[in-house]
Amino acid sequence: MMVNAVRISLAALAFTACAALAQDNSAQTESAASQTPEQTIKAQLDKITGGAPLGPVRPSVIDGLYSVQVIGGPSLMVTADGQHAIMGDAYEVTAEGLVPVQDPYLINSRKEFVSSLEENDTINFTPSDGTKHVAYVFTDVDCGYCRRLHSQMHEYRERGEKMPGYNDLGIEIRYLAYPRAGANSPSAAKLESAWCAAEPAKALDKLKNLEEIAPASCDAPIEQQFLKGGELGVTGTPSILLPDGRLFVGYLPPEKLLQSIEQGE
Repeated sequence: MMVNAVRISLAALAFTACAALAQDNSAQTESAASQTPEQTIKAQLDKITGGAPLGPVRPSVIDGLYSVQVIGGPSLMVTADGQHAIMGDAYEVTAEGLVPVQDPYLINSRKEFVSSLEENDTINFTPSDGTKHVAYVFTDVDCGYCRRLHSQMHEYRERGEKMPGYNDLGIEIRYLAYPRAGANSPSAAKLESAWCAAEPAKALDKLKNLEEIAPASCDAPIEQQFLKGGELGVTGTPSILLPDGRLFVGYLPPEKLLQSIEQGE
């Protein structure tokens, strides 16, 4: 029922793209007239990604370029003829320096995804004194920084000092599944067992602490969240998604996350 994840090496993709996009220019020119830019770009990318799933091809924030997300890999900006691709973030030149450009399409897609989530779609760790902020975290149980994030849910020690955890700061952590090795991997099976457990939060807590739990199976959203995360720009774990559509790929300590949340309010 689940599909295998396709993990794309950025360096390999860049090398392969340069070689593949340079071939068959004449054939591409002949066929381009009968295709939309979206169709042309998808056809070209299919040649170099080995059939990796792709997000929708759409106009980018830079006029004349199109954006597409390789699921589990990089985000690309591609010319309309599919002959040139750029990997990396886009920046706006301002008086203060280079500022990352937020893609309105992705921001809206992330907001829509968050608003579509139902209670059983996430495994939640809620502050005992009440929730002030919510952060959605794409997680994998076999990920060192994911375990580090989880170990700081409550008060922890850093360089001998006591530090407030996410819940202590009023941040409710709602976990989403993102098994980096793919939707058919042992990591995915562990996540499914947690989602299907009688007490999902306790089960996930055990997995984060390298303890075993009883295998379980149900209609858990592991595959759906893995694929959706890739569409939304998740390329690794943990990735922190805020309700306002901002995404932070990588670990943020509790106080840094709170600062980031409050800066966007």
